[in-house]
Amino acid sequence: MVPPIGQACTGPHLQHRSEIEGLRALAVIPVVLFHADVPGFGGGFAGVDIFFVISGYLITATLVEHAADSGFGLRAFYERRLRRLVPALLPVLAVSTALASMLFIAEDWRKFGQALAASSVFAANFLFARSVDYFDDNEGFQPLLHLWSLAVEEQFYLLFPLAVTALVRQRPSWLLPVLSGVMGTSFLLAVILAASAPQIAFFMLPFRAWELMAGAICATPAFRAIEQTDGWRRGFRLVGIDTIGLGLILIGFVVIDRNTPVPGLAFALPVLGTALVILGNGRATLVNRLLSAAPVAALGSASYGIYLWHHPLLAFAGYIWFGPLPWPITACMLLLACGLGFASLHLIERPVRQGKRLGSHRVLIFVCVAGLGLAFAAGIAAYAVKPHGPVNAAADVPSRAFPDGPLPYIVYGDSHARQYVGALAERFGPGAVLTQSACLSLPGLANVPPENPDATACATMVEKLVTTVHERHVRTIYWAQRWDRELYPVSGNPSPGTVGGAGAPAFLAALRALAERLPADTSVVLIGNVPTAAAGAPQLAGGLARCQVYLNTTCPVQYPRKQAEGAAINHLLARIAATNVQMAFVDTTSVLCRDMACQIIDNAEDHGRAIYADGTHLTPWAAQAVVALFPAPTAQRN
Repeated sequence: MVPPIGQACTGPHLQHRSEIEGLRALAVIPVVLFHADVPGFGGGFAGVDIFFVISGYLITATLVEHAADSGFGLRAFYERRLRRLVPALLPVLAVSTALASMLFIAEDWRKFGQALAASSVFAANFLFARSVDYFDDNEGFQPLLHLWSLAVEEQFYLLFPLAVTALVRQRPSWLLPVLSGVMGTSFLLAVILAASAPQIAFFMLPFRAWELMAGAICATPAFRAIEQTDGWRRGFRLVGIDTIGLGLILIGFVVIDRNTPVPGLAFALPVLGTALVILGNGRATLVNRLLSAAPVAALGSASYGIYLWHHPLLAFAGYIWFGPLPWPITACMLLLACGLGFASLHLIERPVRQGKRLGSHRVLIFVCVAGLGLAFAAGIAAYAVKPHGPVNAAADVPSRAFPDGPLPYIVYGDSHARQYVGALAERFGPGAVLTQSACLSLPGLANVPPENPDATACATMVEKLVTTVHERHVRTIYWAQRWDRELYPVSGNPSPGTVGGAGAPAFLAALRALAERLPADTSVVLIGNVPTAAAGAPQLAGGLARCQVYLNTTCPVQYPRKQAEGAAINHLLARIAATNVQMAFVDTTSVLCRDMACQIIDNAEDHGRAIYADGTHLTPWAAQAVVALFPAPTAQRN
C-alpha cells in the first residue's frame, strides 16, 4: 500500500487532485477483492503497483516543489510521513496481536510474532522474501503479510528524499537522467529476477524501484517542461493520453494473474497506465470526471485504512473457518474493512495530519516510537516464548549434526527422521543427524526436481551418508521419511513415477545400489511411514490443534487403518527388509494404530495425549513410543 501525502501542500504541482484519489480507489478495490478470492480479480494484486507509481509522483513533486526553498527542511517532510503512516497502523497491529493470541496455534503464533516484529520496524519485506510465497497459505504470516509494501515504502522514504533534494539543489539537470537510469536498471533486474528469484523480486525495494521511479519522473521539472509544450497538448487532445492510461491499467488487471512473473514485463501495463493518467494533469476529460466522482474519490481517501484493515480481517475469518469463506462472511469482512478504513481516516489520519491530535512533535514521536516498540517487543516475545499445546518432536532439531567421538548410528531422511532424534539420544545416546526437509535421496535418484534450488543439496545427501559411514565406521543407519514421493533421476531424465506407483522398480534398484556401497556389516533400519493425522480427514491437514480452531467442523480422533498414509509403501519396505540381511523394518502403525483404527489422540489408560503436533509430525512422547521399537545400534567397528 502506498500511502498518500498530506493534502496541506499547495503549489502548481501539489494542488489537490481528486482524480489521484480516484486512482487510489482504482488500486485498492482490486487488491481487496483479490485477497477476498472474488472471481475475476486474479490480477488484483497489481493494484499495489499503481500505489507505488502514485507515491513516487507525489513524493517527488513535494521534494521538487520545496527543495530549492532554503527554508525547506527534510525534518518537516519526515514528520508528515510519520503522521501519515504510523498512527493509523498502530491499532491494526494491536488488534491483530490480540486476535492472534486468542486464535493461533503455537506454530502460527510464532510466525505471527516474526511478522509483527518485522512489521514494527518496517522490515517485513526482508522476512517475507526469505520465508513466504505471497500466493501460498502461510497462516501465521497472513494477517500482516500485506505490510511488505509498507516496508518497501518506508525504505524508499528513507533514502530517496535525501538524494532528490541534493540533486535539485546542486545538479538539477541530472535529476531526470538519474531517475531514468534507476528506473531502467531496476526494471531490467526485476524482469530477470522475477523468473530466477521470484521471492526477492516480489518483495524487495531495488526490484520495485522502477515503479516508484515511473511516478517520480512524471514530477521532474524537465518532464513537466515537455508536458507543457504545444505538441504535447495537441497530442493529448487527439490521443487522450489518460484514456489510454486507464485502458492499460484495466488490461493489466486482465492479463496478470497468480502465474505471472512478478514484477515482470506484464506489470509495465498498469505502471505505464498510471503514469499516463497522472499526466492528464487534472484536465476536464471523461477519465478525470470518472476518477474525480465524489464516491470514488472518497473511497480513495480512505484507501490507506481500508488496505491496512482488510487483510487481517480476511485472514482471521479464514483461520476459524474450514474451507473457502462463504460469500456472506466475506462480504461482511469487506464491509467492516471499509467501515474501519473510513473511521481511521476521520478519527486518526486527518486529525493527526492536521495537528488536531498529537500536535506536539514530541508527543507524536513518543506515541509512534512507543507503539512500534511495544509491537516489536510483543513480536519477539511471541516468537521466543515456549509454545503451548502439542510440540513437534522435529522442532529445533538441527538438520545435520556430526558430533566428535564414536558414532553409534546415523539418523537419515527428512524432517520425519528428525522427529526421532531426541528419543534416540535418550535411549541410545547421541548419534549423527543427516537430513533435509522434504528430501528423499538415493543413488542417482531424488524427489526434488533438478530445476529446484534445493535439488543439488538433496541429491548429494546420499553421498554424504556413504562417506560418513565409511570414514566414521558407522554400523547402523536409522532411515525415516515420508516415503511416497515423486522420483527424479539426477541425470535429468524423465521421472519414473512415485515410490508407491510406477517408480517402485527404480526405487528398489536405487535402494539395492545403496546397500552395495555400504559395508557389509552396516545395517539400515527402514522406519515405516507414520499414519499421519492428515490422512484422517481434510480438516486434519494442519493437525488436531489446528482443526479444533475451526467453527464449522468436527475433528475426528481416530480413522480407519486402511486410510493411513504410506500403508502400501510400508508393505513394500517390509518386503525389502525381509529379503535383505542388511535391512530391518519398523512398523510405526503397531503403536500408533490399534485394531483397525489409527489414533489422533492416545486414549489408552485415559491419557488423552496428542499423537501429532501438526498434520504429519509426532509429538515427543509419540516419537518415544515409536523409538521403543527400534533395534539397538550395532557396536562400532574399531
